[in-house]
Amino acid sequence: MSFDLNETLAFLQVVQEGSFTAAARALHQPKTTVSRRVRELEARIGAQLLHRTTRRLSLTDAGALYYEHCKDITSKLQDAENAVGQLQSGPRGWLRVTLPYSWGISWIAPMLAGFRARYPDLRLEILASHAPLDLVKENLDVALRLGVLPDSSLIAVRLGTFPTGLYASPDYLVQHGVPDHPEALTRHHTLTLHQARTDAGYAWPLSHHGEPAQRFPVQPVMVASDPEFLRPALYAGEGITLAMHASMKDDIESGKLSAVLADWSGPEQAVHAVYPQSRVMAPKVRAFVDYVRAYACCA
Repeated sequence: MSFDLNETLAFLQVVQEGSFTAAARALHQPKTTVSRRVRELEARIGAQLLHRTTRRLSLTDAGALYYEHCKDITSKLQDAENAVGQLQSGPRGWLRVTLPYSWGISWIAPMLAGFRARYPDLRLEILASHAPLDLVKENLDVALRLGVLPDSSLIAVRLGTFPTGLYASPDYLVQHGVPDHPEALTRHHTLTLHQARTDAGYAWPLSHHGEPAQRFPVQPVMVASDPEFLRPALYAGEGITLAMHASMKDDIESGKLSAVLADWSGPEQAVHAVYPQSRVMAPKVRAFVDYVRAYACCA
């Protein structure tokens, strides 16, 4: 079936702008041209796509269906042109990234100035969210995600892994003693994330010198969805927590926190970059992914 892409683009612009006049202005074309192309599109596919009145436009059922299937055409064409253009001139334009809030603040935020210095033609928009945002719907270029990835149509690139361990403040350990085995954790206050909850209660998977992990019950006095909410209580001596070493490194070196059961480790947290399967990895995305990978490897 032959088709004229200009007709479809004209229709999409009319729907997005809400009128033929605004669409013509956005396309830098005469209003008569835009109107003619939409009429020709309707004639070609044999269905009315728009209800036209003197006051407003609205989609017919056929128009809504056609728009739903075609609405990403413009962004995909723009992606293609940007990708080709960037091959010649290097990464440039807006890069829209989503990532977990606390991990983004403590780990990714400090590297962004260096990334911008290397790629001064790039502009960054960061959306920090615990919820896994829909990359296509939100028009996001790439997401950084921690832990096990759910099955999806997204393409995932593994960037590295972060070891985890047990930590507490020196004051807590002076007051409550140092556990000599993970089984002793049931006698200690713990600060944990919601994800540690099991059918039998809260438990931490811990491994001794790389052996298969065992789950050890813990008795939390505080549970949160974000580790940053636990940090003030950790500093105040409220309990022991299981966390990524990278996020505790500065506090360990300053003496603010101490490692607990150093021969035992928690599960490694993998970090992935994910992007929509329908999109080619643009140079700006590749530059960001490679930079974060190098940054993670040097942690």
